[in-house]
Amino acid sequence: MNRTILTLALGLAWPLGIFAQSAVDIGVYNNEEGQVEVRVRPQENFNGIVSSMVFTLRWDKSSGATLGESVQTEEMSNAISINPSGPVRENGDHFYQVFAGFSFSPLTENNLSWTAGEETTVLKVPVSGKAEVEVVNDAWTAELANNGDFYVSLGGDDRTGIIYKSLANASDTDGTVVIQPNPNNGLFSFQFTTTAPTDLQIEIVNTLGQVTFTERLNAFEGMYRKEMDLTTQSNGIYYLKVKRNGEQSVHKVVYR
Repeated sequence: MNRTILTLALGLAWPLGIFAQSAVDIGVYNNEEGQVEVRVRPQENFNGIVSSMVFTLRWDKSSGATLGESVQTEEMSNAISINPSGPVRENGDHFYQVFAGFSFSPLTENNLSWTAGEETTVLKVPVSGKAEVEVVNDAWTAELANNGDFYVSLGGDDRTGIIYKSLANASDTDGTVVIQPNPNNGLFSFQFTTTAPTDLQIEIVNTLGQVTFTERLNAFEGMYRKEMDLTTQSNGIYYLKVKRNGEQSVHKVVYR
């Protein structure tokens, strides 16, 4: 059953007009246990039924990495059980794994609620080997046969937001660099926090290695935030490089 039919079927249980819920965004992070954490961030408080959720993780074939068995907390699994939808699939230079979950049980029945603007981990996926694991909407996920674009339904209504952090970088285990929105139309912001005086070097480069933005700061401490405008540049893939006291993390920025 495809998502459109499922949503219509679920919608029969809830009269139109009851739900005025705003969208739910999604992002991915690495944790210290070698797992990719998939997190959702609602734009409004929500404690009802997460009718369905679909997202796809992608990683490079050349990395040699594999995904382990995904895990959820008992409460989250009872609220919406999210599992691989079919096997790992191969396309071009990438592997893809689609995940899907469905539920008829309100979050409140499992002592859960989602708070506006706050992240909630819905799934953890172990990763063996070094890989940049992404949650993506791309040409492959958009194909009807794959049906893997990010999608979330609340109470039977489509409340799909944005992918606000698409990349869980293998070299970035602290999860503090946040890019919003990502993908974007050339306008975005990024931020991170340092808790001690840190020498920073920040660059944004394109796929040809050309630097479109650079900044150096000595002994910086606190929250760094930058509003970026790439609309004078060509759209495509860019890389945000953040070097802190000599250690660098790399984050993909998608300008559509």
